[in-house]
Amino acid sequence: MASYEVSVITPAAASAAAYMTLHTGASLRCKLRELGVIVNAATASSLGLGRPANTPVASTSVLGQACDAADPAATVNMDSAWSTAPTAPTNFFRRFNAGAVIGNGVIWTWPADAPLVLNVSSWLVLWNFGASAGSACSVYAKWDE
Repeated sequence: MASYEVSVITPAAASAAAYMTLHTGASLRCKLRELGVIVNAATASSLGLGRPANTPVASTSVLGQACDAADPAATVNMDSAWSTAPTAPTNFFRRFNAGAVIGNGVIWTWPADAPLVLNVSSWLVLWNFGASAGSACSVYAKWDE
């Protein structure tokens, strides 16, 4: 099993909108090991991680990078814009309220024996569940395929 990482700077998410999504391709599952989110402005930001209630269509994506250059190319993308935007998750795996301090953030981890699994052709969304717009964020993910 190979390890991969990717990072993006998200747009500032409106209330009840996505910061970013992570999605798998049609061939491999993703076993998420770590997700870090750091706010880039002094704006209080509500961050929730869950599965979107729809199937988004990404229009701006960054492909994960292999931690070992000899491993095959990643199949997972991190997205920051969509032609069909994700909708709110019915339930969240995790939530975090970042105070209005630049550099405030959270690192969520999952152990190797219990990763957060994204099945083939599935999505996770980092969602602004707050009542006001959130900061642009620096987000990174680490996973195994």
